[in-house]
Amino acid sequence: MIGYQKRKVHTPLLISLCTALLLSGCGITLPDPYEKAPSAAAFTVRDKASLYAEQNWESVLYLCVGNGRDAVAHTWAQLNAHSLSWYAERGEEPFTCDALVQFGNEEGATPGSFGYDSFSPNATIRLSGANASTRQQKSYRIDINPGSGSLSGMKSFVLAKSFTDPFRFTNKLCFDLLTEVDGVPSTRTGFVHLYVKDRSEGPDALYVDCGLYTMIEPVNKRYLSNRDLDKSGELYQAVNFDFARHADVLVQPTSPAYDRAKFETLLQAKGSDDYTSLFTLLDAVNDGSVAIEDIVARYFDPDNLYGWMAFNILTGNQDTGTENFYLYSPTGTERFTIIPWDLDGTFRADYERLRDADYSPGWRKGIHLYASSVLFRRILESPRCVEALSGYVETLHASVLSGTHVAERAEALAETVRPYLYALPDAAFARVTENNYDRLLAQFSAQIERNYRAYYDSLETPQPFHILTPTTADGTVTLAWESSSALSGTVHYTVELSGSWDFQEKLLDRHLITGTSCEAGALPAGQYFVRVTANAESGRSQEAYEHYSTEKKTTVHGVLCFYVLPDGTVAVPAPEL
Repeated sequence: MIGYQKRKVHTPLLISLCTALLLSGCGITLPDPYEKAPSAAAFTVRDKASLYAEQNWESVLYLCVGNGRDAVAHTWAQLNAHSLSWYAERGEEPFTCDALVQFGNEEGATPGSFGYDSFSPNATIRLSGANASTRQQKSYRIDINPGSGSLSGMKSFVLAKSFTDPFRFTNKLCFDLLTEVDGVPSTRTGFVHLYVKDRSEGPDALYVDCGLYTMIEPVNKRYLSNRDLDKSGELYQAVNFDFARHADVLVQPTSPAYDRAKFETLLQAKGSDDYTSLFTLLDAVNDGSVAIEDIVARYFDPDNLYGWMAFNILTGNQDTGTENFYLYSPTGTERFTIIPWDLDGTFRADYERLRDADYSPGWRKGIHLYASSVLFRRILESPRCVEALSGYVETLHASVLSGTHVAERAEALAETVRPYLYALPDAAFARVTENNYDRLLAQFSAQIERNYRAYYDSLETPQPFHILTPTTADGTVTLAWESSSALSGTVHYTVELSGSWDFQEKLLDRHLITGTSCEAGALPAGQYFVRVTANAESGRSQEAYEHYSTEKKTTVHGVLCFYVLPDGTVAVPAPEL
């Protein structure tokens, strides 16, 4: 036959083709065997699930102090005598104690547990947390000595008392829930019953019951290496960080302008000494010509960023806009991952209402939890970003943060906490009665639902804003404020002026103001209160950031107190910390 050529058939190729045809007939599409993952996938930070499989330490911690090797061995009483701010005001380093750390059960240290074979100090202990150090029951950080091994890979851990948390378990609850959230790293936690013995009290000193603590794995280089992450990357703890550039403070440590104390009022660097990726991020965030959608795509993992925001919105965490999180960027990438920290500000609304029937969260709800941050404010001004965030809110609300799931997890933790909280020594410092504890516990599901609804309400509510210090000219007082905005439509303002914080008698009451100032006329010397409200076309309104603490120990939101002095000038009292 003319034109016929005998062809050699390659059997493996034939089998592959037949297999592909067979699978395609079943509706199965084979992937391209040479399809490449996005380059960013190599730098996507993910937690290590196996770390959370079970608690790898015993539930009782024995701590023996006062047997230090230094010439001056600080006692337990000395360690607890002053707050961390007391040391900072004097420019002194806080006391530390050498300590023998042993884990076990109520009978004592148990064979095979950390510290069982130790007879001399194997760690040091110090106070932890600026606010926690002012409480009657304090929190501590324990650092295991070199050569003394590690506790499940940890060389340090925090003993958190969560003194202001009425449940004493919200930190653990949230970290446990985060292990179920894709893209948002958690940290290991566990309850321990703490006993402390101070040998400086003499040979007959006994172990003293200090109640229940939550052990928390700190976020540091060891945290990263335990998760097979790059421990040489940039790692920062947010202290009062709003993602503004702060170019006079946030400089490289090699710069002559570097001031560590000032730097650490915003961020504490825990990783690399090269801050290039951080500054690249901040330059982009503060450049209005760069679309926020592009910034999110380039510098963040959406699962991490939006997942973290959605988690805090649904749990009502008011302490996360500018603090209580870490920023981590592996070497060789511009992308940052947010690692949560200190979550005991969650699920607080019902407790606050129990303390004060007139309690209001003010502007701190929904998307406005993040209004104080340049990055998050830009995100929440973008309809596309808000749409993406809403998707994560919906996903978490239907799964990890469903009211039923959260309530079940809370009930299980309460079973452990309750017997300790209502027995000495913790009972002396319980924030609520046992009956009220049970009432608040039963409302976890309802809190989630309120926070869920508040999120969608906040999408129709203007952004919070500042009331500015009034000015005077030719005897006339002018009231002024920052502009607000809403996701859609225009905003107008209502301005009220009174001589009392309850505004029962008003000196000025103006509506539908489209500008950001108005004249109040001549005011005699005295104390005054101004309230400005931003109103959206949706009908929803927003308070200002300012607040006033009354003589009744209540808080009035959205109000600025000021004084007209005898010489006609205006003064505003310093804000309360």
